[in-house]
Amino acid sequence: MKIALVITVKNEVRLLRNNLLYHKVIGVDKVFVYFDNTTDNGRESIADLDFVNVSNSVSSDTYVSLPYLKKFTSQAAEHHTARQCLNTYDAQQKCKEEGIDWLISIDADELICTDFKKQSDLKSFFNTIPKDTELVDFTTLEVLQQKENYTNVFAEESNFKVNKQVFYLPIKNPFSKSKQKFPWWYGHTMGKSAIRVAANLIPHNVHRYRHIDGTSAKRVVKGNVLHYHAYDAEDFIKKFTNFSDRPDVFLSGNKVEDLKLLLRDVVNNSGMNRQELENYFKENLMFTEKQVKKFKKGRKYFFIKLTPKPIKLVESVKSTFKQIHH
Repeated sequence: MKIALVITVKNEVRLLRNNLLYHKVIGVDKVFVYFDNTTDNGRESIADLDFVNVSNSVSSDTYVSLPYLKKFTSQAAEHHTARQCLNTYDAQQKCKEEGIDWLISIDADELICTDFKKQSDLKSFFNTIPKDTELVDFTTLEVLQQKENYTNVFAEESNFKVNKQVFYLPIKNPFSKSKQKFPWWYGHTMGKSAIRVAANLIPHNVHRYRHIDGTSAKRVVKGNVLHYHAYDAEDFIKKFTNFSDRPDVFLSGNKVEDLKLLLRDVVNNSGMNRQELENYFKENLMFTEKQVKKFKKGRKYFFIKLTPKPIKLVESVKSTFKQIHH
């Protein structure tokens, strides 16, 4: 069995190399990295990794003749997610040529995790998937933002949020000079997927896949994708700087969440300098020890603890990084 990973990257030099090394250790054979208007030295940081295939984002002209990809080719100039979907499709074609069985599509700030305590083993994991299954959907866990700065967040942080709207936080809106309440979950909740290459699926969006005729793929939900979203002050500033030219709507036409639009504008249009943005992260998005203790206790209803607990301890990633030579 051969397993590949596809990642579309913009200015992720802090995470990229460690991400690829981690996935190599847990069973990925090949990685396809597509750089999308990157201005940092991410490309140079992985130049010595012989299991990595590097290219720029696919031009929409490459697949403009395929009517089933029109949603992406027609919107590639405006939507980074359209380019990401084209990159995933392109990687699928490369996988077919190389005899790769499974292709996992994620971002540089995401890691696949199939065991919370022991090191993940992707070969064993996929061996448990029925032969007629075309798609494996990984459920999202989001990192708990606990430090102003991490050196390698993958190796340092083990606490993850489990579900979307358990707690609400007052977050300052510097434009209205007021505080608004938002869910404590900042990123996506839709998960990511592994595609059985032989199934000839196409992207529906960056989270979902289907057959060319629009019918649903035979899928299972198993394992997790760990999302290290805006995990510290530097990543918060970088992420929303990257979002400076993002539209207010998704590829689907649905409106982007209010919190993401607010944070995009805070970073790019509020007039705050870097120090002020770091303070904003610390005061609004980072969790205090007191809050973390509260989360770990979980919610109670008339002294009965509700499940699942909102915090999941993931120990396997830390232990995996102890054997990675950078």
